[in-house]
Amino acid sequence: MRVLLTAALIAVSLVGTAISASAFSADRNFAEIIPLKASMLTKQWQGLLLDVDQKVGIVPELGSTSVGVQRFGDELARRTHCARQFEWFYQNTFALALADKEKLPQMALAKRKLVPGLSIDGRARGPGCAVFATLSIPATLALVERTDDEWNVLALTVNPTERNIEKIVESEVAMLSELCARARTADASVRLLSSVKDTLAGDLVQLGLSHDSDDSEDDGIVWLQCEAL
Repeated sequence: MRVLLTAALIAVSLVGTAISASAFSADRNFAEIIPLKASMLTKQWQGLLLDVDQKVGIVPELGSTSVGVQRFGDELARRTHCARQFEWFYQNTFALALADKEKLPQMALAKRKLVPGLSIDGRARGPGCAVFATLSIPATLALVERTDDEWNVLALTVNPTERNIEKIVESEVAMLSELCARARTADASVRLLSSVKDTLAGDLVQLGLSHDSDDSEDDGIVWLQCEAL
């Protein structure tokens, strides 16, 4: 009950965040939110992850409300990666929030360049980073570096209280589809850092991801191309 109540409060908080966000899509279930809000939400999710980490999704043989008591196999590995991503997401969005407190835009930009966790393969990706949220249940967050011709997904995470794998996959697909739609309006494509795939429940086909592009590898960093679904 405590987990469900906390999850409900977080959902309300995220909806409030979206209402105050500066960038909305036509679908009001998708919004760009400020890094501080994202860091606060992710910190709450870290605590929730501890509550549900030893549970699995619905077991049909045991009834529609049943859950197992221990994760195992691929799902255990994925949840382990998710726990690490929550910490990384929180640290880096909080660092971006601190940088954005600077009154002068050029100073904020300079501090964003110095965020160590966003220096990927020697390139400072902080200046172009933005956080997007989908407000469907379960809620989903993505940290994305936007450049002139590419949107690079550096992290994508789903509210850990959701235990139904199908719903998790649906949320991942919804986020990637929204990002592809927004990127197209900016004449940009979408790529996903290959290490992020370890945290996702969907497979390459379900998520519209591919290794086939000629530019899938950039200075030793492997990217997965994302097509609109």
